[in-house]
Amino acid sequence: MTKNSSKHHAPETSLSKAIKLLPIVAKRNAVGVNLSTVATKANLTNTTARRLLQGLVDGGLLSFDPYSKVYTLGIGLFDLAAAEGSPRGFDSVRLKLRPVLEEVAAITGETAYFSVLFGDEALCVDKVSGARTFHESTLQIGSRRPLGVGAGSTSILSALETNRCEQIIAMNDDVYPRYGDLTSSDVRKMVRHCRKHGYLINQSLIINGLSAVAVSVFGPGNRLVGGLSVTVPNENLGRARIKEIFNVMKSGVERSNWAIGQNDMLKSAREMK
Repeated sequence: MTKNSSKHHAPETSLSKAIKLLPIVAKRNAVGVNLSTVATKANLTNTTARRLLQGLVDGGLLSFDPYSKVYTLGIGLFDLAAAEGSPRGFDSVRLKLRPVLEEVAAITGETAYFSVLFGDEALCVDKVSGARTFHESTLQIGSRRPLGVGAGSTSILSALETNRCEQIIAMNDDVYPRYGDLTSSDVRKMVRHCRKHGYLINQSLIINGLSAVAVSVFGPGNRLVGGLSVTVPNENLGRARIKEIFNVMKSGVERSNWAIGQNDMLKSAREMK
């Protein structure tokens, strides 16, 4: 018997079964979906499907029309999606930067992320995987990180007013060591580098073997929009590779009529030659 075949998986809970019904309803939300279709798609009996669906209706996540006998997404689900801190609250920014992330991922082959400022944290609102992505980052859409944790988060931190930036670093002094080998000293070094060169590098400080390059993104009136980052395996991270990734990010952002760096920070293209 193989190692995998000897494993015993815990039985699926009612909660996990109910959650799996939501995408089935969502896919047919425009016209609604009846009980038998849901049961068939979920490989459940009608009795079980009805019980799970009723629980979702009671919780406001689904709506049931007793006349047409169809289920649709409930208003409670949309309320949750629009809650403060939800990535969907930043859709206008995300949609504008989406082509940039796609271009960066396509050209570099690596995974590109976009994060925005949320209080004293960075919220990841978009991610596009590249063809050469064989590693697994802990950053996902919806992930929140203290400012200074991760390349994109630190690029946002570097764009803040100096006093606020330092206050945040001091506040997180005991927090940073929870993330790999990260320290306040490391964060300050990355902030200084980003302010001087317009980009920063997190050299495997959080995930062993995985580094990242990041830039801060600014909109009209020099308004901070967020941080764009690209994860790179250490074996692929050389000076030429950093320059390539930086130039791809810079070109994509500028074509969106936004900018990277802050005022006089845009020196890196010359300094990296």
